[in-house]
Amino acid sequence: MKYSFPDVPAHLVSVTYEIPVQYKNYQYPFAQSQLISTPLTVILEQKITVRGCVVSHHWMFVKGPVKLLLQPDETGATLYCMMQGSIDCRINGRERVRLYQGQYNLLQLHQGTHEIFLNPGLYASWGVDSPYTLLEEMATDSFHAKKLLHQTLSKDGAPKPLSGITWNKLYQLIEDINHSTPVKKITEMQLFSKLLEIQAMVLEDLDTSGDRPYRDANSQLFETIKVYLSNHLDTRPDLAQLARSFCISQSKLKQGFKKYFMTTVWSYHHKQRMERSMQLLLHTNKSVANIAADLGYMPTNFARDFKKFFGYSPRSHRANGVSYATEE
Repeated sequence: MKYSFPDVPAHLVSVTYEIPVQYKNYQYPFAQSQLISTPLTVILEQKITVRGCVVSHHWMFVKGPVKLLLQPDETGATLYCMMQGSIDCRINGRERVRLYQGQYNLLQLHQGTHEIFLNPGLYASWGVDSPYTLLEEMATDSFHAKKLLHQTLSKDGAPKPLSGITWNKLYQLIEDINHSTPVKKITEMQLFSKLLEIQAMVLEDLDTSGDRPYRDANSQLFETIKVYLSNHLDTRPDLAQLARSFCISQSKLKQGFKKYFMTTVWSYHHKQRMERSMQLLLHTNKSVANIAADLGYMPTNFARDFKKFFGYSPRSHRANGVSYATEE
């Protein structure tokens, strides 16, 4: 997928492959980068083609309100994931809809006008444009998924995007691809297998959409926030930033989290951190210091919080194979 600037004169748009130092830390190793700059927006684009699938990641540094046009690189379906920030979009001329941070859309983009509206801030999107035949073949075993896919790819009318949450496994696969270095043939095959797994997961998620526990759009939003927190255990939540990213007030964030999950944002995030550290201690060979770093801790603070939460030290847990379940 690619972005363009319908309201910016061509002479104010510049493209360079020499990435300035302030953007280098935003690059992933999976593909080369280019920087697209306008007076109000800078886009760091990375893109790679793997066996007909075009994988892309975009960081968007936005200084003022801006409208972008979104175009696909393939003529099949586009899986579009918001990794950071929430956007308003108008796909195929339909009414504006909001795609929240931590959600995805499966949509058809090969015809019509597809607009994205951004306010000042930092945004990240990830996507894959896939041939229609590939997705149709993957949906063959599920009548419901194939029906949804045909609705999405229909050339008649303006099909509605199909939306879902970027669940933990899907998020991890995207992270694996972003941090891959596909320079050898075997690595390309592994990368393609991850793309197939991602698309299969999305089709399965859509196929079981009727079984989701969401009662309404509000409950889906808070489920998205909860999953987003569990995907970002290395950073302590900033409530103000989290609320801005999901386009709600801090009071609504606190009240909604308490209503749906009977806990606070910080308590949930802390519990997830501790349970994740337990898994890493038992099922990996990482040192305690490295596990602490993975979860955004200084080693001494990690050991203190772990003992306070479980009643014993990380090293004791690893040595004795004690599980949280048995302690309860």
